[in-house]
Amino acid sequence: MISFFLPIRKNSLRIKNKNIVSLKKYKFGLTEIKINHLKKIRKILKKNKIFSEYIVSTDCDVVKKYLKDFSWIKIHNRPKELSGDDCLDDLIRIVPAVCSNKYILWTHVTSPLFNEFDYINFIFKFFSSKDKYDSAFSATALSTFILNKSGKWISHNSKLKKWPRTQDLDPLYCVNNAAFINLRSNYIKFNDRLSKKILPIKTRKGADLDIDSHEDLDYLKSLI
Repeated sequence: MISFFLPIRKNSLRIKNKNIVSLKKYKFGLTEIKINHLKKIRKILKKNKIFSEYIVSTDCDVVKKYLKDFSWIKIHNRPKELSGDDCLDDLIRIVPAVCSNKYILWTHVTSPLFNEFDYINFIFKFFSSKDKYDSAFSATALSTFILNKSGKWISHNSKLKKWPRTQDLDPLYCVNNAAFINLRSNYIKFNDRLSKKILPIKTRKGADLDIDSHEDLDYLKSLI
């Protein structure tokens, strides 16, 4: 019913070997943390009689060697042309060919605090709303004053009220990259991780950490 798709590429511009750099007790770092999450998710879904498959798309030999111990994970040998820094759209196009289930859940190793319980909450919130929505993403809700580069407020209408109470602002939803879910048929139709009827699913505070800098990695180390 659900295909979990996890891209793990070898190179990283900001942090060298970001996805596999050792983090204290985790020899394979972010990759090991995320595989531990998927292992627990698999057990929970199996108990609830929800069929799932797990695909890791990687060009990294270290990751491939590590994953040999997990027979339930399918390895997609990511070609060079899909392993660059600006090839996301091209990678998205091949996902329906490597995932076989009705729904595809795209996730990242760079969301180490988004654990198995967050995934299960995300999945069941989506399934309980799929009559209205056909795709969803993990969201960080922003209820604060936001100004764009043109000097215009996008958080509120300042002509009606200059400084409304923050609790009265309509929330804005920021993609935090922990999870996307969409119908496989929509991947084929729209070439996208999301389609037209999109549900933002709020992530619990702290679980939306996205490792994108050395500061993020240092913070994660302090938590470990």
